[in-house]
Amino acid sequence: MPAIPFTRRRVELVLVPMMAALCMAFIIGAIVTDKDAGPCSPPGWHNQVSLTLAGDTRTVAQSRSVTACSGSGCIPLAPTFAKNTVESNGSASLLTHQADGSWLLDVSPQPPSIFTFRVYDQAGKLLAQQSNTLNWTRVGGSEQCGGPMATMKILLRLS
Repeated sequence: MPAIPFTRRRVELVLVPMMAALCMAFIIGAIVTDKDAGPCSPPGWHNQVSLTLAGDTRTVAQSRSVTACSGSGCIPLAPTFAKNTVESNGSASLLTHQADGSWLLDVSPQPPSIFTFRVYDQAGKLLAQQSNTLNWTRVGGSEQCGGPMATMKILLRLS
């Protein structure tokens, strides 16, 4: 039986165990650093929808209140100026008339994708109604835990 060359024996005894140890260190390091970040903290933000009324200036001037509906829930429930209300899931929602004439709606951290807006005059007469499908874009946070979305800007044209 021929003798195994000395260089091959050195490779088998030195290089192979060193490469195996290096690979094991890499695998163990990958496992240790791939820990789950843990549970997400409760959201500390609200997403917003900004509604601007446009069209006939007399009709825009007559508008006194707006409701925003998603599914069966509306903010506020009746055509009155919005007050601080609580949604069915317990998160605060607020629909407020801004100084520039727009309306700002705070929605939950997991905002709905469809809203129907209704504009009323002082007597409660419906002036306009519009449904919008919203395509939210996250501007902060993480994929795992979510984060704040960019404010959606909606234009509602009154005739």
